[in-house]
Amino acid sequence: MHKTKGERTSWFNSTTVSVEKYFLFSSLALIVIFAWMEPAGAAGIGFWKGLLFWSIQISILIPLLITTQHFTSHYVNTRTPKAPWAHTAFAGVVAALLFVPLAYFLDFLFAIPDDAASMDILPGLLDEASGVIVPVTVTWLALNAPWIFQLDFSNQRAEAVAAKQDQHAAPPSSEIEQSSRFLKELRNRASGNLISISSELHYLRVVTTDTEVMFLYNLKDAIEELPENSGVQVHRSHWVAREHIKQLTKKNGNSVCILSNGSSLPVSRRKYAEVKVLLAS
Repeated sequence: MHKTKGERTSWFNSTTVSVEKYFLFSSLALIVIFAWMEPAGAAGIGFWKGLLFWSIQISILIPLLITTQHFTSHYVNTRTPKAPWAHTAFAGVVAALLFVPLAYFLDFLFAIPDDAASMDILPGLLDEASGVIVPVTVTWLALNAPWIFQLDFSNQRAEAVAAKQDQHAAPPSSEIEQSSRFLKELRNRASGNLISISSELHYLRVVTTDTEVMFLYNLKDAIEELPENSGVQVHRSHWVAREHIKQLTKKNGNSVCILSNGSSLPVSRRKYAEVKVLLAS
């Protein structure tokens, strides 16, 4: 993982913590908390049965939320490019609605006391929806809050704020930057030249010559909005700027490209020849 020069570690820094690990451990925590608390929708089933019940629910719901957020990103960003809260809430509501039939089935499978007596499907689904949509959406907003707020409890955060007060990023000047939602979002958050973009679940980790930031965006949309021939997608999850690729090499038997900041990103077999030609040109 790339770290900028002089970076200090902290218990949470939204640009250095792995998104995948964050949501994995958050999911495990939710399973234990819900099993222990026995919320109204699953009251009376006990801790161990509840542990299995919530493990199934969370292991399906979190990937569903991530997938929904990913596929709704283009639609929402087109209309509200600076409203990550609206985007996240929208994805939460859509995913919750998709999850309702499964949640209803699981209630009967686990013989949840409040639901086991009723077999009337339509009223049951409506009742399930009323109990699922708000908690799921609120939980999804809470899980994404650190990333949306770009939380950083290290001293580096204070230094970055002070530096931003002294030096404001220049506004987009070219026609491409003015028409690119991705570049506008990047310039609102960071200065410096773009080095790489990496997809982490429904977020993008964007590295520039000055810093590293993360925000909600779709990698495919970001690449389409960048200037033509400005870089190459070296892997399904990574794009790198052409001028910042310094070397193509092997690492643990896999192809990687070394970037100007000293970090490395994987190169897929399908993209290897293209990157090699790019370096030779």
